[in-house]
Amino acid sequence: MQTSMALWVGSSKLSAETHNLAVLTSRIKTWARQGRGRVRRAFWPVLIAAIACGLSHLAAHHLLGHPFPFFAPVAAWACLGFTSERNVRRVAETGLGLSIGIWAGEYFGIIFGHGPIQIGAAIFLAVMLARFIGPGAPFATHTGTQTAVLVGLPAGLMSPALGGGFGRWTDALVGTAVAIIVAFIIPSDPRRHARTSARAACRELAETLTLTAHGLRTGEPADQDIAMNRGRSSEIILEEWRTTSLEAINTAKIAASARKYRSEIADFDTKRILVDRAMRSIRVIARRASSTPKSESIEDVAVLLEELSVAVDELGSALSVGREPKLALRLIREVGAHAAPGALGEQNWHAQALILVLRSAIVDLAEACGASEEEARELLAPL
Repeated sequence: MQTSMALWVGSSKLSAETHNLAVLTSRIKTWARQGRGRVRRAFWPVLIAAIACGLSHLAAHHLLGHPFPFFAPVAAWACLGFTSERNVRRVAETGLGLSIGIWAGEYFGIIFGHGPIQIGAAIFLAVMLARFIGPGAPFATHTGTQTAVLVGLPAGLMSPALGGGFGRWTDALVGTAVAIIVAFIIPSDPRRHARTSARAACRELAETLTLTAHGLRTGEPADQDIAMNRGRSSEIILEEWRTTSLEAINTAKIAASARKYRSEIADFDTKRILVDRAMRSIRVIARRASSTPKSESIEDVAVLLEELSVAVDELGSALSVGREPKLALRLIREVGAHAAPGALGEQNWHAQALILVLRSAIVDLAEACGASEEEARELLAPL
């Protein structure tokens, strides 16, 4: 008896360790996949910005004769960054704010010295000047940051031999000029990055649907936890889509070349909200899967989830290239026609509850495909 009990305890511990290992492996794979996606989306913007930083250092060194023009690449990087949304106005505001901050810091540090009082006074005066000159937030932010850097540097680093004196703000102007030229020569479509984020978000939703269906079929806690973790991790991708969508909206407001896309970008943001709502519904299903017993009706729910996964993947493909998601809507309509909780029988209330939640996601996704709210509700099977 004691031997059987020991074997049972050992088996339980092994099962728990296997479960934890499977969940950890899933989280690592999700983290690595999302990291690869971020690297892929940032590769070309970062490469262009890195080249611009090198060119700005070269230009400041040869044109101005400064031995260490390190503020030229600093300004170029601050202006361009790692995103592809490089509006000329925003680039110029950032660079000019940074240059004015360096100028103010140089003068203030040389005239009044260095210390906590000087730093506080210099930042206050420089930012007030920036707010007077222009309304842009990046303008004032970079002005204050660079003022603090210059006033906070040791006095020895202000010597002309190290590029100090009253010359470092001109390095920043060179870096700003290079960044403006890059932004002007390589104009960015404000829709491109948002489309890429939309594709990634739909892929996450489709995979969460597939994993949730698998967890319902097997009934294994490890499979169900993997589905829940996948749903939770999608929040990072959805937040990135929200950020890129906001950037696209702002760019369309101030960039003349992007104003023609304003209505399209606004509609795209509405689709983002609908996909986000659908993901929240699917997370609820993934959580409830752990308390749902296996049955023939659960198999029906799993099939609906897999079919909806195919539709969501097609929606992501359409959004990524600006194509009307007609095929995705047709696939969603087919899923909605079979999402009838009453057809599962009165005893299968677990499966009925899952389908009721799924119906909400179906409506949101149908609207994301271009259907009106009334049309989206009509494609559902009668209750």
